Amino acid sequence: MKISTLQALFQTHLSPLYEKREIDAIFFIYIEDKYNIKKHDYFLNFEMEEGRHEGAKGRRHEWRKDLEELSRGCPIQYIIGKTTFYGLELNVNPDVLIPRSETEELVEHILMRFRVKRGMTRGCHSALDAEFQGIAGQARNDEGRGSLYKILDLATGSGTIAIALAKNIKNATVWATDISEKALETAKKNAAENNVAITFLHHNILKDDITLLPDNLDIIVSNPPYIPQSEQKHLHKNVVDYEPKIALFVPNENPLIFYDAIVKIAKKILREGGSLYFETHEKFHAELSAMLAEMDFKEIELWNDINGKPRFISCKKL
Repeated sequence: MKISTLQALFQTHLSPLYEKREIDAIFFIYIEDKYNIKKHDYFLNFEMEEGRHEGAKGRRHEWRKDLEELSRGCPIQYIIGKTTFYGLELNVNPDVLIPRSETEELVEHILMRFRVKRGMTRGCHSALDAEFQGIAGQARNDEGRGSLYKILDLATGSGTIAIALAKNIKNATVWATDISEKALETAKKNAAENNVAITFLHHNILKDDITLLPDNLDIIVSNPPYIPQSEQKHLHKNVVDYEPKIALFVPNENPLIFYDAIVKIAKKILREGGSLYFETHEKFHAELSAMLAEMDFKEIELWNDINGKPRFISCKKL
């Protein structure tokens, strides 16, 4: 069978669930993984045969089972068992959320501040410079510290945020927690395959003793569950039916339950001048900002994602 025929089958079977553009994106991810056929190679040769390409390696007809799963709503990332986040290849499975592009924006914002510090050669020119100058100065005065930055990622899932930060901030010590032991297994595998050292901790943000966590931290970052249960009916079935609900949903009556707990944790284990970063629900952006102000966090900064939706908050413990 020609690969072009397979593309037509993808369109036919997946059109009840996705728009054409999304189906094409799924198809090209699929043929690159299963047959080692890149998108540009496909367009150069529409006549290539399924199962005969050098990358097929015995995968002939496997597409039937996979297409059936996709037509039920199973995400392509779970079919192939991996995804890309901030230029890194990560393993994913139904025990962990599939990383979103919005979370890449959160990582980029944190790294932007780090890059400002790295380029600081002519004095302090901004609040961002000041933040990282303060971190570096404290580290130089702490001989037993061993690294410039201490970072904690709460509710890490597959380890996306922690791994991206550890990969891009070479002199950081990074910890990451999750309530799910299966998620932590995936995160540990991802860290090992991306050659970063991260300390993973099994920890329930809402219940467990914070003495299990490191202290005197420079950065705490979290993308915790934040979707009210009532919104399930508005989400695509590939999310509701396949991704772990424990990592997605919160009670309708207390949508900020995780943020409230994390803010209280941060109040105790962030160093003075340390920063807290959140990904948030657009509906509760302002409410979370008010919570932070009430808890005496300063320099509260709110910003939108690439689609213009209120998505991220950062602040400092001063």
